[in-house]
Amino acid sequence: MSTNRTPATLWAAIGFATLGLLGGCAPMVSGSMAEGGFSAAKSAFDALSPTAAGADERQKRIQAAFNEVNIGDDVQLVLNKIAEPPHEKTGNAQGYTCYEFPGVYSADEAAVLMAHEGKIVFYGNSSCSDEMRSVRGGEAGSKSGEISADSSETPAG
Repeated sequence: MSTNRTPATLWAAIGFATLGLLGGCAPMVSGSMAEGGFSAAKSAFDALSPTAAGADERQKRIQAAFNEVNIGDDVQLVLNKIAEPPHEKTGNAQGYTCYEFPGVYSADEAAVLMAHEGKIVFYGNSSCSDEMRSVRGGEAGSKSGEISADSSETPAG
């Protein structure tokens, strides 16, 4: 009888080991482990990216100027610190002016200064077209450095 029991025990042990291995591999088969590995690799490569780190002297200069910006600052003083003309400068009838500096945060992410009557009301990672669209509609966004204008300055949409 012991000879019949040994193969059954052996097969049961092999079955449990197989289930354990398959259970451990399930995340890899479903893609979550692969996705996690891809995300980690992407983060590592992004950290080495010269645009993300601001390795370019131009990027460092503009990022340093933006790090010192406060809402209500005179826009001309900040533009003087940046020391280059904006790629795009747009304005509207409500008195808002937007200055866009491309390739500051990454190859395709621009730094934007939005001013109203010469004072900064928004700064951060955006585009002038997005910011001017939000001002036209009288919307207040939730981006870094943005504040809501009081009702006397908010443009009617």
